[in-house]
Amino acid sequence: MGSPRHGHEADSMSARSRQNPERLRESDFAAMPESSLEAGFRTNSTAALPTAHAVDDLDQRIAVALQVNPRAQWRQIAAMVGTSESTARRHAERMLQTGLLHSTVTADALTPGFPVLVQFTCDLHRVTEVANRLADRPDVRYLSLVTGRFDVVAEVVVPSRDELARIILAEFPTIPGISHTTTETVLHNFKTSYDWGRDLLGDEVETIPDLPSFPSPTARQFTFDSVDLQLIQQLKRNGRMSYADLANQCSISEPMARRRVEALLTSGGVRAVTFVNPSILGYEVELLVWLRVDFSRLEQIAAALAERREVRYLSATSGFSDLVCEIILPSHGHLYTFFTTVLGTLPGILQADTATELATIKRGFMRIDTAPIPKCES
Repeated sequence: MGSPRHGHEADSMSARSRQNPERLRESDFAAMPESSLEAGFRTNSTAALPTAHAVDDLDQRIAVALQVNPRAQWRQIAAMVGTSESTARRHAERMLQTGLLHSTVTADALTPGFPVLVQFTCDLHRVTEVANRLADRPDVRYLSLVTGRFDVVAEVVVPSRDELARIILAEFPTIPGISHTTTETVLHNFKTSYDWGRDLLGDEVETIPDLPSFPSPTARQFTFDSVDLQLIQQLKRNGRMSYADLANQCSISEPMARRRVEALLTSGGVRAVTFVNPSILGYEVELLVWLRVDFSRLEQIAAALAERREVRYLSATSGFSDLVCEIILPSHGHLYTFFTTVLGTLPGILQADTATELATIKRGFMRIDTAPIPKCES
């Protein structure tokens, strides 16, 4: 931790808010060429949601149920939300087809290496171009457009220090529009959560079985054979693909498909996830927070933050910050409360820098802005 920084020196959150107004404002977008605004992705704002169908309470409850267990059977979901199996399936399929939900699996063991967070400062009129170029890279696991001192933040998984040097020094400079980068190594992940909306279901969430818990994939080695790899590839495209369809696609029997998928999920080598557009659950604020902390209190701070439902990602880092967390909240009023009653009460936090996520382009190596969603079959 605390290695030399590639770019800007960190300012305190309060000083930054006084001296460095957010880089991206509505007037800035108005001044952009139309082609820049149509560069191939949509935002997570309410205005960007499909308007052909209103999102109702039933949609919200089904979305949360699929967060809790992405491969729960339709009869289990229907029983929990109080509707018929066919209705639950129809509502879920519509949200999948319109991009409000993305059902997939993550298999970090297939991408060996270590993650780094790269913050990009860009030519304002080429931000979308930069984002799309980065999104096309298979080593980019997470990508978002943000406000504040940076324009784009990416998590890149690299196999070695030499490869990181090549990417930073030889590849990123060839992308037009990038003017500055800051890089930090992820040293330890404390939390990555995909079921941040489960509190919306109250006690009824207990009626849906959770996916089995398993050890962190980083703590063990996994060996996948050719059948495993075929199954993973199909589930990446459609995390709810039925066992019958998986069997057909992979030329195996249905019982074998079931056994193999269950083994992959319980071993920790593969994780089923449902990415939900936060706006449909009433969450309007997604925020990245970079913290500088007293090293002697880092573990205690991380443990306290990891317990918070609104913190969906938390890692120790070396470089620009000591801890990075991603927070999701219903409103800016809730954000103020989080700053004052959570961050403000934790001893050892020395400095905080924040950035609002304007548009999230990739999660779990998957494009969630324009990626086509296969028809849901299970």
